[in-house]
Amino acid sequence: MGGNNSKGTELEVFKEKKARLNLALVGSLFSESPQTTKTLLKQITRQKRLSGTYYASLNKRLNNLLELGIIGKAKPKANEPTPQAFELRPKGYLAFFLHSYSMQQILDLATDAQAAQILLALLNVVLDENGKNDF
Repeated sequence: MGGNNSKGTELEVFKEKKARLNLALVGSLFSESPQTTKTLLKQITRQKRLSGTYYASLNKRLNNLLELGIIGKAKPKANEPTPQAFELRPKGYLAFFLHSYSMQQILDLATDAQAAQILLALLNVVLDENGKNDF
């Protein structure tokens, strides 16, 4: 396998064989959202390393990203019979951000108040409703 091109945290969604296509999908939806499967396939296959991507492979990746909550199905506009479109969910924006920035970069840039907010947000994620922690 090739090396990790991540500048930040290496996430499962951007690892191994699925990494290149997942990252391309998330990046495409990050730049323009929502997009249909057909539009995503056109954008993805323009990339030299993904030019041989099949519709079935793209659907498999989209379904996986849907299950993970990285992307979601976009709500169609009123009175428009459009094909199903996908949009990036907050988890997707977070994954793309964490892929792009290292924790060291974030720590270096954060003020004390921002660091406190980040810490509280992270603690909120790992603590369950009963007040027990998972670490």
